[in-house]
Amino acid sequence: MSFETPKLLWLAALAALAVIALWAYDRMRRRQLTLRIGELPVVRKVIASASPGRRLAKAIVAALGIGLVGFALARPQIAGKRNVELRGLDLVVAVDVSKSMMVSDVGQTAAMAEKHVAASRLGRARELASALIDELPGDRIAPVVFAGAAAHFPLTEDHEVASEFLYDLGPADLAFGSNLAEVFRVSRCLLRPDLYDDLGCSRIGRRGHGGDALPGESLDPTDADEKRAEPIEKTERGKAIVMFTDGGDPDADAQREIATARELGIAVIIVGVGTAEGGVVHEVDADGNATDQPKKLGDGTDVISKRDDQGMRALVETAGDPTRYVIASATGEVDPTPIVQLLSNVSRGLATKKIDEKHDIFQPFLFVGFCLLVIEVAIATRRRRITPEDAA
Repeated sequence: MSFETPKLLWLAALAALAVIALWAYDRMRRRQLTLRIGELPVVRKVIASASPGRRLAKAIVAALGIGLVGFALARPQIAGKRNVELRGLDLVVAVDVSKSMMVSDVGQTAAMAEKHVAASRLGRARELASALIDELPGDRIAPVVFAGAAAHFPLTEDHEVASEFLYDLGPADLAFGSNLAEVFRVSRCLLRPDLYDDLGCSRIGRRGHGGDALPGESLDPTDADEKRAEPIEKTERGKAIVMFTDGGDPDADAQREIATARELGIAVIIVGVGTAEGGVVHEVDADGNATDQPKKLGDGTDVISKRDDQGMRALVETAGDPTRYVIASATGEVDPTPIVQLLSNVSRGLATKKIDEKHDIFQPFLFVGFCLLVIEVAIATRRRRITPEDAA
């Protein structure tokens, strides 16, 4: 048994003790006053109807009643279990952090202005990805950031951690370029860990020994706390990849990986970031921020990056649904609604999970406490005596 407000237990105990103390003080004062009135045999006849036993009974009943009411106010609870149904997707949210994503051909949002973040494709992509994650409370998210390579975080129900991961790595932290085949392969492996031994998945690594049991301990499910039990799937969770990018090379490797994802039942949604007119690509410093130095081609001209609608549409056509290419707004506030609508068409699985739940049991104590207080009021302090008139 536990209590929602255990401090009230002390108050309940003190209140009950105070009632007993007041009774003891009242008894002592009555004795003193009785002795002052006159001789004790005579006084006893005068106050013959007074009942010290009833006064004691009233004090005990009042103390118990107040104590039980205070006990109920502390809200005693017992632990229990409850089965809940979980519906949701397993979703990879991949954000392109290549140099071209630092192009400033997009507008600044209010949140970016408040944080003094310069307008860039990457800034809008991160904010849109975070807004999307906030709209999917029942889904598990695996965040991925990619450029020439891909860094990932496992599927998690902690959406705050997933959103933070997208901001942790930038253009200076990964190899330069935009390897689309790599991000699709990593995403497939995250969504289908049962294919770890399949060709390619072993390269993204598996967990180390950080989760192993300590000496003398066990990770046997029968020894573990039931609240850590994994959900039992009744219907397999739907799986999807949402990639935020300004484009890349839809080469044969990327086409093959996205075709594999389609065979595995993984929906692929690509969100195009930037404008069709494009902008100048700048070099980045060690902190991943764009510098004033434009990136140059071999002939000395500036590198211009444009949103690659044609290439990205070719990829979603390979994925099986050409409508799953979304162009993100380049100005104003970000809006994840079109992406959420596309994800609503992906089947969400059904699972059951036992969760800990505390049940309040204060009601009986509160009822008995009030009943005792009513009884205390009903108890008279004087007993009935037979008078000479009654005897006659």
